[in-house]
Amino acid sequence: MPERSYTALLRFLRPFRARIAVLVGIIALSSAIAVAPALVGQRLIDHGVLRGDSRAVWLLGGVLAAVGLGQSGLSYVERRYAATVAEDVVLRLRTDLFAHLQRQAPGFFTAARTGAVVSRVHGDVTGVQSVVSSTIPAAVGAVVMLVAAGGAVAVMEWRLVVLVLVLLPLLYLLTSKFTAALRRAGQDVLTSQADLDTLVAERLSPDGTEVIRHYSRPDCELPGFRVRADRVRTVSVRRAGVAAALGAVLTSVIGLTTAVVYVVSGQLVISGALSVGTMVALVALLARLYGPLTALPGVRAQLVAGLVAFDRAREVLDFAPRIAEQPGARRLPRTGTPPSVAFRDVGFGYPSPDALVVPSLAGDIDDGAGRDAVLTAVDFTAEPGSTVGIVGFSGAGKSTLTRLLTRSWDVTDGQVLVDGVDIRRLRLDDVRAAVGVVTQETFLFNDTIRANLLLARPEASTDELVAACQDAWIWPLIEQLPAGLDTVLGDRGLRLSGGERQRLAIARLLLKRPQIVVLDEATSHCDTVTEQRIQESLKPFLRERTCLVIAHRLSTVRAADLILVMRDGRVVERGRHDELVAAGGWYARLHQAQHAGGTGMSTITVDEASTTTETAGPTPTMRSHGVCRDGGVGWGWRG
Repeated sequence: MPERSYTALLRFLRPFRARIAVLVGIIALSSAIAVAPALVGQRLIDHGVLRGDSRAVWLLGGVLAAVGLGQSGLSYVERRYAATVAEDVVLRLRTDLFAHLQRQAPGFFTAARTGAVVSRVHGDVTGVQSVVSSTIPAAVGAVVMLVAAGGAVAVMEWRLVVLVLVLLPLLYLLTSKFTAALRRAGQDVLTSQADLDTLVAERLSPDGTEVIRHYSRPDCELPGFRVRADRVRTVSVRRAGVAAALGAVLTSVIGLTTAVVYVVSGQLVISGALSVGTMVALVALLARLYGPLTALPGVRAQLVAGLVAFDRAREVLDFAPRIAEQPGARRLPRTGTPPSVAFRDVGFGYPSPDALVVPSLAGDIDDGAGRDAVLTAVDFTAEPGSTVGIVGFSGAGKSTLTRLLTRSWDVTDGQVLVDGVDIRRLRLDDVRAAVGVVTQETFLFNDTIRANLLLARPEASTDELVAACQDAWIWPLIEQLPAGLDTVLGDRGLRLSGGERQRLAIARLLLKRPQIVVLDEATSHCDTVTEQRIQESLKPFLRERTCLVIAHRLSTVRAADLILVMRDGRVVERGRHDELVAAGGWYARLHQAQHAGGTGMSTITVDEASTTTETAGPTPTMRSHGVCRDGGVGWGWRG
């Protein structure tokens, strides 16, 4: 095991050193007392039984009972205290892991397997727990027992100590040969378990089970599960086999040694060089020595397993967040006027997966090559209090712009400015507090409606929650629920429809009160009437903020101060609605297609149809899943 692994573990355990020292003291006392019964038993036989002294038998028997009670009490204290310290160590490691993962950029979780991440936080830390609760007690107990019992044997019959001195290097050599195999087997178990956790997390999630049902594939998923589950079984059996082989070898060595002890001590008793009580005590003490002699090699194997688990946790802790706050980052002032937002010659390409995440969390990844440029030379300004609409074909980079604004990713080229300051020079918390985002796919936690809303502003009162829900047109639904705001939404909020989740996200945005608002298809799941109500309700709120509105439906952005048309990561057109329609370019063709009732699709090529099929159709006012097609008043705050 590399020296740095031991050093790292000791450094992590440093805050617990006082408590571990107390634990070591308790274990040492308990192990030392464990030698007493053999010594007392010797005197009971030699001075009580063989001499016919009934009083000595009763007295020494009482001493044995007292020692036994003392041992049981110390054993309880030791195990309870060891468990407490171990759980506190696990709590700190889990907390550190969770906090560090929270600081990782979204790209980390895009590239990582969810099950593998959960396995690190949940499963791997138990290896460190076993180091404190099992390995340290076993090691300390074994060392103290060797010293105490070995010293007693040396005083009674020094010749038998030679056996112990021969056993120690022999057992060390045997276990050394098994340690490497145990380490590899332990690593394989953790890796295969993470693979199984990943599959279970995906297939048994609400979305995963729905997709499987839609394609009538439940039975087809079982073979894949069996393969991974069988892999866990195989490597677990292999690890158990290595451990069993080690145990068998150790048992054989100890069995032969026991036979030798009986023969040697029996001959000494026959010759008169040893009393019967001493022989019994020696056999008992040597039996006590067998435990430490076999435990010490096992301790090494346990320590190896614990270090493997700790190294996997440390691998995550040592992975620096890709998006970090620069030293001396500036505060973003909150003034009474909304800030400006500017993209200056921005270029961006997604990094390769191996640069985003710990390789063992990503599993099998490609050759490491990142994608080509997603954005190229994007340049525009959203003036304070203005609304900029962004439209274009799927994959044009519209949503990527918003992720750059919130520093979910950092630009490859150029700058993103808020009030003229590069956001990389601003404090991360300030940037993210200043920007409020509502996306097409809203994520809600498996918690109450109240808890999901308070994520935006924990100190908000119930009246404020109700007001925000009313403005988002979700309150009529909430007040009909038996538990109202305290209704639990279920995993990912799937007890609500897509439109209801979006409206709840809009209510959360209202509570946050950001200076910059990003609406990325924010009402795409709402019916036309609800969308119009929401837009009218939000006009006073959005009029005082700088807004970026991403939409496929052109009616959503027709009243914007500036409309950007994106294609292949570039801004190919810009202007107001009437100007762009009159120009006869991409925007005009999209506008024609959306108002053609399906016939306008002939004006868009096959490559362009991926987006227009989302907005063009035979019905002018509704599309599938209740999404409004046209007729909305649009995100415009001037009228």
